[in-house]
Amino acid sequence: MRSVDNPIKVSVFGAGYVGLVSATGLAAIGHQVVCIDVDAERVERLMLGEVPFYEPGLSELVTECVATGRLRFTTSSHDAIAHGEVLMIGVGTPPLLDGSADLSQVINVAQTIGGLLDHFAVVVVKSTVPVGTSDIVRQAVADGARASGEAIDFAVASNPEFLKEGDAVRDFMQPDRIVIGSSDARAIEILSAMYAPLCSSPKVLMVMSERSSELCKYASNAMLATRISFMNEIAKLSDAVGADVIDVQRVMAADPRIGSKYLSAGAGFGGSCFPKDLRAIVAMGNDNDMNLNLIKSVIEVNDAQQNVLLDKALQHFGSLKGKRCAIWGLSFKPETDDIRDAPALTLIRRLLAEGATVVAHDPLVKWLPMFSSIAPNLFEIVDCQYDAVVDADVLFLVTEWKQFRELDADRLVRDMRECLIVDGRNLWHDKDFGAMPVTYLGVGRSSSHSPAEFGEFGEFGELGELRKLVS
Repeated sequence: MRSVDNPIKVSVFGAGYVGLVSATGLAAIGHQVVCIDVDAERVERLMLGEVPFYEPGLSELVTECVATGRLRFTTSSHDAIAHGEVLMIGVGTPPLLDGSADLSQVINVAQTIGGLLDHFAVVVVKSTVPVGTSDIVRQAVADGARASGEAIDFAVASNPEFLKEGDAVRDFMQPDRIVIGSSDARAIEILSAMYAPLCSSPKVLMVMSERSSELCKYASNAMLATRISFMNEIAKLSDAVGADVIDVQRVMAADPRIGSKYLSAGAGFGGSCFPKDLRAIVAMGNDNDMNLNLIKSVIEVNDAQQNVLLDKALQHFGSLKGKRCAIWGLSFKPETDDIRDAPALTLIRRLLAEGATVVAHDPLVKWLPMFSSIAPNLFEIVDCQYDAVVDADVLFLVTEWKQFRELDADRLVRDMRECLIVDGRNLWHDKDFGAMPVTYLGVGRSSSHSPAEFGEFGEFGELGELRKLVS
């Protein structure tokens, strides 16, 4: 990665996840970036390097870029629009009741840009938006300009983000693809120059139409979500027929046409992207009189999968009324404090409805606003993972934080009232519980064996003797 020779003035609207990572990344490679947000308190904190959400490495990078003067924050639309030759829209597009994306924030920003713009600029849609949004943004900018009485020249481009929570800084700084959707030659030239330092090869930059660009983000997320739901279906079948999904996964991953990523069975997916984007794709299909059955099935499988952990505990106990339940992991994935559509939330709701009490631990999540009014004797979050299991009847592993990988099983046996482990991510699939008073249940692992069981077929076991006979 090289720094820019001719810095571009960029203004990013929205200091949320997408906007802040993009603004900081562009400043880090040498551009002059202004990031605008309507939340004055957030802007003040950002100037001090205080990021309002957890993302590894981001706070340090923000502090560094602010110190160099390449990144600053403001609440002034006039300031941001006057500064930028690239005006990037990175505001939220939350789902509406029908699953479609709410574009009101995007349109408001576009209209504001149109009303204040007095120089040529490229208006870039970075937010995840339905196909056709670039046309809506173009019209909104024009409407804003018309209302102000100004005749302005501008271009519009789609530039979707491909950032994974927990790894977003690296994803931005070392991208495997950068997509520019535009038919305007000036926009393509400016954005290509802006991203040039991030292009390790010519193949990284992909230029296409606006509509193709808008669809590719949804298609990518839908493919990844489909792989997860597919493996969860195979896990369900594995439980029914007595197979071990871990072995099935190993064989599938060895096929280079399939690979190993997003191929793990578990408690289902959550977060700010997959659930929202899948519902948005279905809504786009409905708007175009299309029944996207595959995408609908992915959603249905994931909704059902979020009940699998509780169902396993119910099969074991019969009833969870009066049971004390420990939960390890509240965020929807490791290395983030994001709880949006997190499987743990579904589990907690159902446990409380069953009459159980819940004690949870997460390395980052210390408060769940949707459960804040529940009495501490029914639900609490504790600072130590092993404090959560004291007098517990069952431990649910929901988020596979690396801190949980090394398990002190002896401590569990000593501190828990009963010792049922429901491993929602198969994190401990290779741990031998055979000699311990522990009931271990994974996902799709009804035939799982302990290493000790496999030992009898080792060098000196029955299989070893057989090998000697045929050798």
